[in-house]
Amino acid sequence: MSDTTNSSSGATDEQPSETQHVERTDVGVSITVQLKRGSGTRDEDKIEGKVKAETLADAQEDMDVLREYLHRLADDARQIQPEAELE
Repeated sequence: MSDTTNSSSGATDEQPSETQHVERTDVGVSITVQLKRGSGTRDEDKIEGKVKAETLADAQEDMDVLREYLHRLADDARQIQPEAELE
């Protein structure tokens, strides 16, 4: 009678892993704006916006457009009020 034991001999059935290298280059300017209204947990509106551009002048121009959009969005959000619960 012989004892046979299944043991791994260092060789596995795993697929060889592929290494991928990603090079990230950040070129240009990034501007982030955050608008917050209210201070209470249930009385708070928060809107964030971010622009990226190759030059500061382009980023400022894009931010002006984004700021107008965020202003309209904030105005719309302020119009949404929770309805009072009826007892």
